[in-house]
Amino acid sequence: MRALRSVAVLFVFIFLAILLLSYNSISRSSFSTKSSVSEFPFHASLASPVACHDPYRAPGYFHIDHNNVRLSQWIPFTDDTGALDVPVPESAHYPTDTIPVFTADPPPQEFIAAGPHNWLIETTNYKNLLEAIERAKGDGSDHKPLKLTDVQQRLIGRMNWLHNRRVLALGDSVDRIMIEEFCNVLGHTAKRTEGKYGGQHTTYRCTIPVLNFTIYHWQVASMYPMRPPWFWLDHIKELAFEDRFKSIYEPVRAEVIGMNGKTPDLILFQSGLWDERAFRESTRNMPHPGDENLSPEQLAEAQKQRAETGLGRAGRQLSWDELMFFKARMNKFMDYIRDYFGGDPNLPMMYRGLTTRRQSTNSDLATINMDRLSRALAARKGIEIFEWARLTLAFSNEYSDYLHIGKGPLNILWANMMFYYLFRASGGAEFNGTFFSMPDPVAQYVIEGQGAIGAPEIVVPSSPDTEVNSHWASCHRYNVHWGGR
Repeated sequence: MRALRSVAVLFVFIFLAILLLSYNSISRSSFSTKSSVSEFPFHASLASPVACHDPYRAPGYFHIDHNNVRLSQWIPFTDDTGALDVPVPESAHYPTDTIPVFTADPPPQEFIAAGPHNWLIETTNYKNLLEAIERAKGDGSDHKPLKLTDVQQRLIGRMNWLHNRRVLALGDSVDRIMIEEFCNVLGHTAKRTEGKYGGQHTTYRCTIPVLNFTIYHWQVASMYPMRPPWFWLDHIKELAFEDRFKSIYEPVRAEVIGMNGKTPDLILFQSGLWDERAFRESTRNMPHPGDENLSPEQLAEAQKQRAETGLGRAGRQLSWDELMFFKARMNKFMDYIRDYFGGDPNLPMMYRGLTTRRQSTNSDLATINMDRLSRALAARKGIEIFEWARLTLAFSNEYSDYLHIGKGPLNILWANMMFYYLFRASGGAEFNGTFFSMPDPVAQYVIEGQGAIGAPEIVVPSSPDTEVNSHWASCHRYNVHWGGR
């Protein structure tokens, strides 16, 4: 049996070597690689081209690096990482009289390296390098150009694609906090839109100036089609997403449009936590016959009872009637987003699965109902799933309060996932850290002699392909299944 295991491990490493040899390396002095999906090696066990396999939807292990949280890494359990073919440790042999002893050692480096690319580390390093080059330009008299190392040259070649990108997240404060922390990691501060269409719970943006990179948050205030008088936030005057698109989102629409001039480069969306509360509040606060004859004390007692019984109580599933209401509204919401940005079925748009509370109990049943239904709708409409919520499940110590995930490894994971999908939508293809294709550059941003010596040549096509819809379509059919229950 051990001989067979050794042969299996050897086969895995031979397969990886073949993949690496088939890859047109981007570590050369000239950076321009472009491949179609038909050119990617086909992976029989994954039933897709290797570069179309989504590592974040595969079962895996989230390694948290406690010495440097930014090095935390998702390790998918696929044949190619080798994690499923680790030789049986002595502690697992049978029969034995030896009590197993375990360590807290991290996974071996080869398994960490076989995970998806750590884009956040690369983006941080690239941003810092660009800012150093800008400082080196100075006024031309008292600054010397920065002499680039081989490592810096390769970094520029890998990251040149990230300039001018736009990401849009429609959701709640869970998404907003992820954007805030992402911005902080990169040394900037996310800002709320102010003015007549701004303010609390409207729109929010993080911009990285040296990259001209912007990620926007548009607050969704539940799927309710109108503002009921009992709504708990006085400053929110419009709840229906149709109204919010017209009066709150439309004024900042131009700021989320990417280089194709039509759509964002990536869209994440969801709604659920506000809906869960709205369903409860509706029964608790809806006027009942005879309420007008009650004293204030009697009315308060009646509302208290409504909060503890029937549809007003917490910790219950949605009723079928509530769920069908949510289905109708979420169905329209998905169509509305797609139509708002042109109606292309290949729009790079992902449903962000719903997170649960820190202490997940029956209080999350309604959220789970809505998440399952939203996944089914997404599958029907050909919308892929951003599975961050599943990967974060039960990491309660990483929450900042009862509801929100805070600064730390789960935010790092969110950022790397966002970059992974943005890279794919931009025309890139990566599998387990190996690059098969790079997005078309639209310009060269580090110029020889302008603050830098040894700038790598970036081959810019005469007509760069910035059509994110067609790029997304390349692997879309392999990832559109909803993959859950």
